[in-house]
Amino acid sequence: MEKTERVKIVREAFPEVEQIRDEALRQAVVDIWATAWETSEWEKLEDCPKGVELPLAHNLLTHSRAVASFAMSLCEQHREFNGIAMNRDEVIAIALLHDVCKLHEFTKTATGYAKSRIGNIYQHGYLSAHWAQEAGLSEEIVHGLISHTPLSGVVPQTQEAVLVHYADFADTDALLLEAGLTLFCKRK
Repeated sequence: MEKTERVKIVREAFPEVEQIRDEALRQAVVDIWATAWETSEWEKLEDCPKGVELPLAHNLLTHSRAVASFAMSLCEQHREFNGIAMNRDEVIAIALLHDVCKLHEFTKTATGYAKSRIGNIYQHGYLSAHWAQEAGLSEEIVHGLISHTPLSGVVPQTQEAVLVHYADFADTDALLLEAGLTLFCKRK
């Protein structure tokens, strides 16, 4: 598949990206997804799971969109109720890119899904942050990608990173609860 076709598919798959006002940032988010997908084993974006323990109905695409939607809403509510304005473009970019690394962290097996070799040897979130840094995205976005997961030793240090961290938890724990699995917030 041609790169231009992948870019078009990514733009259509993530309509939230169009809410990023900064054109260069919007294009970088799309390009990171397109390149990560192109270099992955996944034929379609919908084929990559959100987590290896969850049913594929909860795939990476829907999870990323949900986190972006939740984070955008939290951003607006935080401004309205607390008077704290945030960089909405950064919130959307962090939310859409936070798990793009899973395209390389997971693999399909004969019985379902598992962590890939990269998923076992790299910290979750590392590739997302690495690709963002390579694309010239801000330190704040790179920080948000590193700190979105409690598996990281880095705690969110910006308002934008905090919102995405909790938006991710909200979606993840709701899906785990529905599947009858241990909530991420209860794992040690």
